[in-house]
Amino acid sequence: MNREKIQAFVALFTATFFWASAYIFVKQLLEDVSPYMILSLRFSFAAIILVFIYNKKLLKINYEIAKAGIIMGIFLFGEFFTFTVGLQYTTTSRSSLLIASYIILLPPAYLVIMRKRPSLSDIIVSVICMIGVFFILGNNLGSFHIGDIYCILCAVDYALYIVISSKYSKLYDSGILNVLQVSTTAVLSILSLVLIGNNKFALNFADGFQLIYLTVFCTTLPFFLILYGMKHVSATTSGVLLSLESVMAAVMGIILLHESFTPNLIIGGAIVIFSFILSEVLPKILRN
Repeated sequence: MNREKIQAFVALFTATFFWASAYIFVKQLLEDVSPYMILSLRFSFAAIILVFIYNKKLLKINYEIAKAGIIMGIFLFGEFFTFTVGLQYTTTSRSSLLIASYIILLPPAYLVIMRKRPSLSDIIVSVICMIGVFFILGNNLGSFHIGDIYCILCAVDYALYIVISSKYSKLYDSGILNVLQVSTTAVLSILSLVLIGNNKFALNFADGFQLIYLTVFCTTLPFFLILYGMKHVSATTSGVLLSLESVMAAVMGIILLHESFTPNLIIGGAIVIFSFILSEVLPKILRN
């Protein structure tokens, strides 16, 4: 494994950790702030920070990169809208592990967007990861509710976003793409706030800290790390590594929010982790 690939793994793993911690902070913020207000503030502040950082690069924007960044932003908004709204109605651990089902959707998303059939190893890894998600859900499959529906929609959007980002990150400057996608998400978040009208906002000191953490460590930094990582590894490997977010978030929910802990959670989480390892090993085995 070369140095660039190792750095890509580290970048993706770091982003995964920060995104996992976002579940905890968003869940706590939802007690005092509406999901639409959280989205608007989180992405507006992140967009301002990114514009300040990459202001000189923005002079290089042309039609093609603008189109790519806006498309990424539309899917990014869909992902975070369904995630934030859905987290109102379910637990952190259940939400995170339901969203992990996006792994099974990566092969068809890859086929639709990249016009390329997924490999046998991609399909096998995706199926194994999905088995882990079913273990996590356990005997609760019959108790689907609105929060679960939002999480499944988030998973669909997440799969599409990963494949699209993997495609564009190899073609265009990651800094410019970051500014465009986050700014697009900020605009759409503000529109959703205006149209829906739920502007609940009772921010205290702790909420302010959580919002700053979400903006810097769960929004601005991870997108840079993810786009860097996707330049050097495949979309499927990126997706499986990012799926560790669900396991981390579930563990954080159990430890920090005292959510229920079950054997199915352990088994399912282990299978998700195994699917990541397999994503790197299986292609080499099948080639031999």
